[in-house]
Amino acid sequence: MQTTPHILLVDDEQRFAESLQLILMAEDYPSTIANNANAALELLKKRTFSLVLLDVDLPDMNGVQLISHIKKLFPMLPVIMMTGNATVETAVEAMKIGAYDYLQKPIVHDLLKVTIQKAMHYYRLEKKLEASEKRFKTLSEAAREGIAIHDKGVLIEANQHLFEMFGYHNDELLGRNIVKMLFPGDSYFQVIQKIKEGNFGTLETEGKKKNNSLFPLEIRSNEIEFNGQQVTVSAIRDITDRKNSEREKLELQENLAKSSKLEALGLMAGSVAHDLNNILSGIVSYPEIVLMDNDLSDKHRKYILGIQDAGKRAASVVSDLISIARGTTTPKIIKSPNTIITDHLSSIEHMDYITRFPGITIQADLTNNLQNMRCSDMHIKKVLMNLLGNALEAVSREGSIVITTTNIHLEKSLVAYETIEAGQYVKITISDDGTGITQTNIERIFEPFYSKKIMGKSGTGLGLAIVWSTVHDHDGFINVISGASGTSFELYFPATTELETITNPVISLNTLQGNGEVVLVVDDQRSQCLIACNLLKNLGYVPIQATNGKKAIEMCKNTSVDVVVLDMVLEQGMNGRQTYEQMLLNDQSQKAIVVSGFSEDDEISKIKTLGVSHFVKKPYTVNQLAVAVKQSLKSVPGNH
Repeated sequence: MQTTPHILLVDDEQRFAESLQLILMAEDYPSTIANNANAALELLKKRTFSLVLLDVDLPDMNGVQLISHIKKLFPMLPVIMMTGNATVETAVEAMKIGAYDYLQKPIVHDLLKVTIQKAMHYYRLEKKLEASEKRFKTLSEAAREGIAIHDKGVLIEANQHLFEMFGYHNDELLGRNIVKMLFPGDSYFQVIQKIKEGNFGTLETEGKKKNNSLFPLEIRSNEIEFNGQQVTVSAIRDITDRKNSEREKLELQENLAKSSKLEALGLMAGSVAHDLNNILSGIVSYPEIVLMDNDLSDKHRKYILGIQDAGKRAASVVSDLISIARGTTTPKIIKSPNTIITDHLSSIEHMDYITRFPGITIQADLTNNLQNMRCSDMHIKKVLMNLLGNALEAVSREGSIVITTTNIHLEKSLVAYETIEAGQYVKITISDDGTGITQTNIERIFEPFYSKKIMGKSGTGLGLAIVWSTVHDHDGFINVISGASGTSFELYFPATTELETITNPVISLNTLQGNGEVVLVVDDQRSQCLIACNLLKNLGYVPIQATNGKKAIEMCKNTSVDVVVLDMVLEQGMNGRQTYEQMLLNDQSQKAIVVSGFSEDDEISKIKTLGVSHFVKKPYTVNQLAVAVKQSLKSVPGNH
């Protein structure tokens, strides 16, 4: 029976610890607070905890030293370090001695939840691996053996376990040549060769029972004198359990390796996302400015669109890396899978892509009374795009792809590509009649960067990893069926009886032009200010700029600003949230929108409480910026 996880929270700031304790309780994680390292060690000796969250700065010893003590006493206990001002070197040192991960204060609630879940999952796998190794050792030492005394294969004497192992009565084997009877095919020739050579080492081979079932076994032989003649004694061991344990151990090791790989990807992607997206903003946004020139030739327009498309694809790779490793915190709404599929199949992006495959037909067979699902429709469309892209390339020239939807109820768990839990689901199936996936590849198709495509031409190796990550972020499951006649991907999503969420209609570009309103752009990167100001100017706004929070506040005092376009990460002085707080002290009706290269930040949650509800992720297009500014201008003060 699984017990509720209990977390030890170690922090000398009592108010912060109590606040974090409430957050953990809201996620069904009860916790106990210790205000110093020694108190934490005493609590660990008295009761069992599932995880430790500790601050790097403690009054009696630093967090790294405490992690060292914990790992000596409880090596299998996951530890996550929290830090407000520690260097990367400190974090790396903590992880080297056994910390699972580190989180920067202020803590991001969604990231905290995901990190705790992944840490517990990782250590559960390690515990299973340790238990598997112990079980493997026990089975190896305690297994019973069949003993056979024979002369060149003719059985002279044997213990009862040998007869039971192969399913024969004593008189069916005694005095007969057992090699042909007990060892099939290649195993027969292996055993005969050993007998002829007088090789009395160890042999792993396959045995055949009386009922013709096959099983793995190990034979150890030696020469002895029996009743005055030189004969061979063989100890025969059924190693079925050992082989199963080895297979289980290998699977657990592979799962651990995948988990470690994803964590490394997450750490890398999170640390570079903001800087990369700032760089990519120029590649995505500058073309927007150039494309507004009506005198631009069609030839140059084509090249510029190509540059912009390359930038968008690069930004998508960064986003994909973060989604794979850390999941998505995008709000989920109630949608019909049929609606999502229909919208995607009629999208310009899909229509443009399928022109490369004129000989392939795509047919949608969608159930009329399909139940709804709770999802991020943007991410489900990305799943469809990746699976359809794979299917099109698998078929290549001529063939067909069929998309079906259906309601399905599982009374009990279904063992498939992965075990699908019992429950009510909507199932989306994408089937093709292409070349199929080999058994060797099918086990690894969802690993990041494991791709049989030509890198850079048809994929990055992240497509199916995105599919796996997204489906499981939606509490769903995947089954894959593949053979010579083609491949089917079956996606199981939990069904809901709730009504579909009504979304706002897309705003026409004609309604997005400004009317001379003043827009203050605040970004510490001058290149980002230039991009935004140029876009805003072309949209009919009067842009002004500031490269830090202090300058922005002064400009708002001296100039009437209709809306502020505010970057969250400002390296000098105040960050975006602190800057906006000061602006509100001067003018409570000041409107703002937030732009960010990496939005997984607790500061985003804080600025929402100040009334900001419009966010634009870098790199952005002119349409995205235009919609956000227009909607913010129309919003009621305090809700913009």
